[in-house]
Amino acid sequence: MRFALVTVDARIARDAEEFYHPVLPSVPPAFQQPGTFGRAGVGDVLRVTIWEASDTSLFGTDRKGADVTVRVEPDGTIALPYAGRFSARGKQLSDVEKEIASRLASKALDPQVTVMVAQNVSNAASVQGDVNKPGPYPVERANQRILDMLALAGGTKYPAYETSLRLTRGHSIMSLRMQELVDRPEIFNVLVSAGDAIFLSRKPLKFVALGAVQAPGEQIFRTSTLSMTDALGQTIGLESSRADAKGVFLFRRESVELARRYGIQLLAEDRETVPIVYQLNLKDPQSFFAMNAFPIRPGDILYVSPAPLADAAKFFQILSGATATIAIPRTLGGNFPAGN
Repeated sequence: MRFALVTVDARIARDAEEFYHPVLPSVPPAFQQPGTFGRAGVGDVLRVTIWEASDTSLFGTDRKGADVTVRVEPDGTIALPYAGRFSARGKQLSDVEKEIASRLASKALDPQVTVMVAQNVSNAASVQGDVNKPGPYPVERANQRILDMLALAGGTKYPAYETSLRLTRGHSIMSLRMQELVDRPEIFNVLVSAGDAIFLSRKPLKFVALGAVQAPGEQIFRTSTLSMTDALGQTIGLESSRADAKGVFLFRRESVELARRYGIQLLAEDRETVPIVYQLNLKDPQSFFAMNAFPIRPGDILYVSPAPLADAAKFFQILSGATATIAIPRTLGGNFPAGN
C-alpha cells in the first residue's frame, strides 16, 4: 500500500476543518409538533367529579360533589350511573367532561363535571437503555421534553459524550449524540408525546494514541468534536525525554474528494479513499495554530515518534508493509514525486 505524506499547515488544517465541519442532525417534522397527552386511553383510571345546582341532587351530594372512579375498558368505553356507557378512548379529558355533562343534562340541574386521570397507563413514554431507572413514565404536561423524561429515569449511566440517543414516535425516528442534545437544547430538546420511546446506548467515539505520549492507548472523545490539540491534551502531552517534536503523525483514510483538495495525485487504487499520514512539526510555531483547527476523527491513529526520527520509518513499515510514499509539495501545481 502506498500512502500520501501530508504536512499539516494552515492550508491543510483549513481544508480538513471545512470538509469535516460538523453538520447537526435535523429534527424530523414528526417531532416539530406539540406532543399529545391528556387523552383517555385503555386501562386508564379516571376520577369523575360531578356537582349539581339543586339542593336535592341526583347523586345526593349536597352540592359537595360526587366522586366516581371508572376504568377505560378494553373496548375504549366507560360507564357512569345515569350517564350510561360511551366511548372515551382517544378523547381529551375536556371532551369527556362535556360528554358526561350532556348526558346528565336531562336528569340533573346544571351539572358540572371534572375528569382527572387517577392512574395513568396509556399516557406514558418509555425510557430504556443506559439510564439509571428504565421504565415507562407518564406524560402529564404539555411542555414535557426529552430532558424531563431522562430526569424521571434517573439520568444517563454514562457521560453525554459517550452516549447516543434515539427517539421513536410511530414510524419516525430522531437519532443524535447526547452531547448534541446537551449543547443545543433549544433545537433538540423536543416535546415528548404519549407513546414515544426513548432509547439511550453507550457508543463512545474513539481514537488511538501510540508512541512517546504520556498516556498511550485507546482514547474516548470527551466532546462531540476534537482537534489535534485536544487529542494531544488527552494523552497528557508528549514525553519530554523521548518524544521527537518533529515527529507527530496521524494515520487516516480520507475520501478522494478531500485528497483532491489537498492536491494529492490519485493512483488507480484510490477509488473511494486515500491512505494519508499527516505530519506535524511542533518545533515550528505555525504548527500550533494549525493543530488547533485540524479535526480528529473516530478511528484515527495518532503516533508520536520517539527520537531519533528514524523510528518513525518503522511505524510506516508496520502500516504499509513498504517504504514507498507519495509526498505532497508545499506549493500547489507541478509534479508529485514519489519518495522513500
